[in-house]
Amino acid sequence: YTAFEACSTLELRQPQVQYNNLTHEQKVQRSRETITWLKVRNHGLPMHIICSNTNTILDQLRTLIITNNNIDQTLLQTDELGMTPLHVLCLNPKATPAMFKILANACPQ
Repeated sequence: YTAFEACSTLELRQPQVQYNNLTHEQKVQRSRETITWLKVRNHGLPMHIICSNTNTILDQLRTLIITNNNIDQTLLQTDELGMTPLHVLCLNPKATPAMFKILANACPQ
Protein backbone atom coordinates (compact mmCIF):
# COMPACT_ATOMS: atom_id res chain seq x y z
CA TYR A 1 0.00 0.00 0.00
CA THR A 2 2.97 2.35 0.10
CA ALA A 3 3.78 2.11 -3.61
CA PHE A 4 2.33 5.56 -4.25
CA GLU A 5 3.27 7.16 -0.93
CA ALA A 6 5.84 9.59 -2.34
CA CYS A 7 4.11 10.21 -5.68
CA SER A 8 2.93 13.79 -5.58
CA THR A 9 1.47 13.70 -9.11
CA LEU A 10 -1.04 11.02 -8.21
CA GLU A 11 -1.86 12.74 -4.97
CA LEU A 12 -2.90 15.90 -6.85
CA ARG A 13 -6.11 14.17 -7.91
CA GLN A 14 -7.21 13.75 -4.27
CA PRO A 15 -7.83 16.22 -1.47
CA GLN A 16 -4.61 16.94 0.32
CA VAL A 17 -4.45 14.99 3.56
CA GLN A 18 -1.25 14.25 5.38
CA TYR A 19 -0.45 10.66 4.51
CA ASN A 20 1.11 10.04 7.91
CA ASN A 21 -2.14 11.02 9.63
CA LEU A 22 -4.14 8.32 7.86
CA THR A 23 -4.97 5.03 9.54
CA HIS A 24 -3.68 1.80 8.06
CA GLU A 25 -7.14 1.05 6.65
CA GLN A 26 -7.33 4.51 5.05
CA LYS A 27 -3.91 4.04 3.46
CA VAL A 28 -4.94 0.66 2.04
CA GLN A 29 -8.20 2.12 0.71
CA ARG A 30 -6.41 5.09 -0.84
CA SER A 31 -3.93 2.78 -2.55
CA ARG A 32 -6.77 0.62 -3.92
CA GLU A 33 -8.50 3.73 -5.28
CA THR A 34 -5.27 4.88 -6.89
CA ILE A 35 -4.69 1.51 -8.52
CA THR A 36 -8.25 1.51 -9.87
CA TRP A 37 -7.78 5.05 -11.18
CA LEU A 38 -4.53 4.08 -12.90
CA LYS A 39 -6.29 1.20 -14.64
CA VAL A 40 -9.10 3.37 -16.04
CA ARG A 41 -7.35 6.72 -16.58
CA ASN A 42 -6.91 6.12 -20.31
CA HIS A 43 -10.60 5.39 -20.94
CA GLY A 44 -11.54 7.14 -24.17
CA LEU A 45 -7.91 7.58 -25.23
CA PRO A 46 -7.24 4.67 -27.63
CA MET A 47 -3.73 5.80 -28.56
CA HIS A 48 -2.77 5.99 -24.88
CA ILE A 49 -4.21 2.52 -24.31
CA ILE A 50 -2.29 0.95 -27.19
CA CYS A 51 0.95 2.74 -26.25
CA SER A 52 0.72 1.52 -22.66
CA ASN A 53 -0.09 -2.09 -23.54
CA THR A 54 3.01 -4.27 -23.25
CA ASN A 55 1.46 -6.72 -25.74
CA THR A 56 1.12 -4.10 -28.49
CA ILE A 57 2.88 -4.90 -31.71
CA LEU A 58 4.01 -2.46 -34.39
CA ASP A 59 1.19 -3.42 -36.79
CA GLN A 60 -1.45 -2.52 -34.19
CA LEU A 61 0.10 0.89 -33.66
CA ARG A 62 0.44 1.45 -37.41
CA THR A 63 -3.21 0.44 -38.01
CA LEU A 64 -4.50 2.82 -35.34
CA ILE A 65 -2.49 5.67 -36.84
CA ILE A 66 -3.63 4.93 -40.41
CA THR A 67 -7.33 4.59 -39.50
CA ASN A 68 -7.44 7.73 -37.35
CA ASN A 69 -8.67 10.79 -39.25
CA ASN A 70 -7.53 13.22 -36.53
CA ILE A 71 -4.13 11.72 -35.82
CA ASP A 72 -2.48 15.06 -35.03
CA GLN A 73 -5.07 15.81 -32.34
CA THR A 74 -4.99 12.24 -31.06
CA LEU A 75 -1.22 12.27 -30.64
CA LEU A 76 -1.32 15.61 -28.83
CA GLN A 77 -4.11 14.61 -26.42
CA THR A 78 -3.06 14.36 -22.81
CA ASP A 79 -4.36 12.11 -20.07
CA GLU A 80 -5.13 13.21 -16.52
CA LEU A 81 -1.41 13.25 -15.75
CA GLY A 82 -0.67 15.49 -18.73
CA MET A 83 0.96 12.68 -20.69
CA THR A 84 0.73 12.33 -24.47
CA PRO A 85 0.83 8.93 -26.20
CA LEU A 86 4.57 9.44 -26.72
CA HIS A 87 5.09 9.87 -22.96
CA VAL A 88 3.07 6.71 -22.37
CA LEU A 89 5.06 4.79 -24.97
CA CYS A 90 8.29 5.88 -23.26
CA LEU A 91 7.06 4.14 -20.09
CA ASN A 92 6.29 0.92 -21.94
CA PRO A 93 9.19 -1.50 -21.29
CA LYS A 94 8.35 -3.46 -24.46
CA ALA A 95 8.33 -0.45 -26.79
CA THR A 96 10.69 -0.77 -29.74
CA PRO A 97 12.61 1.88 -31.70
CA ALA A 98 10.28 1.19 -34.65
CA MET A 99 7.27 2.10 -32.47
CA PHE A 100 8.85 5.41 -31.50
CA LYS A 101 9.68 6.11 -35.13
CA ILE A 102 6.17 5.47 -36.42
CA LEU A 103 4.69 7.65 -33.67
CA ALA A 104 7.14 10.47 -34.33
CA ASN A 105 6.56 10.31 -38.09
CA ALA A 106 2.78 10.42 -37.60
CA CYS A 107 2.96 13.72 -35.75
CA PRO A 108 6.35 15.41 -36.09
CA GLN A 109 5.41 18.39 -33.85
